[in-house]
Amino acid sequence: MVSESFFEGPEKKLELVVTPDFPPLRALGDGVWERVVEAAGAKVISVLRSEHCDAYLLSESSLFVFDDWLVLITCGQTILVDAVPAILQSIPKESIAFLVYERKSEHFPEHQPTTFFDDAGRLEEMFPGRVLCFGDEHGRCVHLFHTTRPYEPEKNDPTLEVLMHVIDDDVAKQFSPARLPKEGSLAQRSGIDEILPGFTTSEHVFKPAGYSLNGVRGHEFYTCHVTPEETGSYVSFETNYDFRGQLGSLVESVVDLFRPRAFDVVTFLPKTRPELAIEGYQLGDRVVHTVNGYQVSYFQYSIPSSGPRPTLEIAH
Repeated sequence: MVSESFFEGPEKKLELVVTPDFPPLRALGDGVWERVVEAAGAKVISVLRSEHCDAYLLSESSLFVFDDWLVLITCGQTILVDAVPAILQSIPKESIAFLVYERKSEHFPEHQPTTFFDDAGRLEEMFPGRVLCFGDEHGRCVHLFHTTRPYEPEKNDPTLEVLMHVIDDDVAKQFSPARLPKEGSLAQRSGIDEILPGFTTSEHVFKPAGYSLNGVRGHEFYTCHVTPEETGSYVSFETNYDFRGQLGSLVESVVDLFRPRAFDVVTFLPKTRPELAIEGYQLGDRVVHTVNGYQVSYFQYSIPSSGPRPTLEIAH
């Protein structure tokens, strides 16, 4: 039986890029994005604006809108695929150069209103596409649907996801119940803002537990979502910061902060297949697929059953 305090942290993610002839997405206005978010079953809490990005904190995760692309992330029992028809009211299909839909395996999938394959079936009715699985389809994995329209990504277009399960109890207590400090921010107090310094951030705490953070700097973003409940504790960290050449140190800095029992890493890199080893963790599944010019790599890590939680020494 699921605990009353349970919240499904693992996310669903939709990313799309528009064709060069389409007007700036940010010019569509907040009303369009509020309707898109509501169609998925979430609400906009606040907006952080920068020169290149509008970053929306949501009741379930985040939305980042740039002029030529966006990424919408939702969690809980949202139906993210419902956002796509709402998007198509403002962006015609022929103006979508690339779309990818990603869904992390849930802790309690039986409580989700749809499965990934339900979602992918609906997307295939709208776009020619392809379905992929990274990891064990019957265990921890990431499912992905992507359009097959020819698309060539920019040379500098990285994405990193660190998806963490069963975080350290002492770390979880900082976010359950979450309280904003009287001075500074929870990001500063917890150390999250030290992972990628120099970003402008906005944060939100949820009652009775939970935390979300958006950060922007130029064309870069990062986001962190914490589900600290004892049943199914989970943290996600995602960024398009150019981590090439420092993937290991960046992942270690995230993992060292939350000290999970297990975590997955997903990278999108144009024509590049990275290597990654994390001290104190054992590499399980490693899967690589080519997706419209990207090498999408999946790494699955767990603490060996006989080992203690690792304490990582991070080189700065």
